[in-house]
Amino acid sequence: MTTEKGLEIEIKIKVRALDPWRQRILGLPAVPAAARVFERNIVFDTAQRELQKQGILLRLRQQGGQTLLTVKAPVQHDLNYKVREETEVRVSDFSAMEKMIRAVGFREFFVYEKYREVFQAPGAQLMVDETPIGNFIEIEGPPERIDDIAARLGFSAVDYITDSYYQLFLCCGGSGNMVFAK
Repeated sequence: MTTEKGLEIEIKIKVRALDPWRQRILGLPAVPAAARVFERNIVFDTAQRELQKQGILLRLRQQGGQTLLTVKAPVQHDLNYKVREETEVRVSDFSAMEKMIRAVGFREFFVYEKYREVFQAPGAQLMVDETPIGNFIEIEGPPERIDDIAARLGFSAVDYITDSYYQLFLCCGGSGNMVFAK
């Protein structure tokens, strides 16, 4: 959920079992906006990792039958929230887009997988993510809505995580890609 200025403002909260949280989210109130779906995300960069050095993310996401190409600008510094400009476009063909990105010199930097379910609350979106490194609730929206929703779920700013899944994967001792065991 981006603001009218194209800013994505978000936090993650690590949780154990997801089922109790789904019920609490529905009681906010929130409504299901997208059913649970498998996501495969490929982050691209140059051989010299020029995008990472600049704090830029170039990602191709396959989400069920949908494909999204995303560019995220460097994170704006905020103590409690991850804030960055995000530009996203739907793409009709995942394989063709991947081939085009590689043809202009980008290569696969990191692949991560997750199952995601999306809920819509007034003024915010909540994502329930199941990843190979654990379960997370992600809240996107204006800071005051993030704080309100987090508090209603029993969390506070001390529970907020602003790291990317790549950073969290590395902190868990991961190497290579963050994918589910086959």
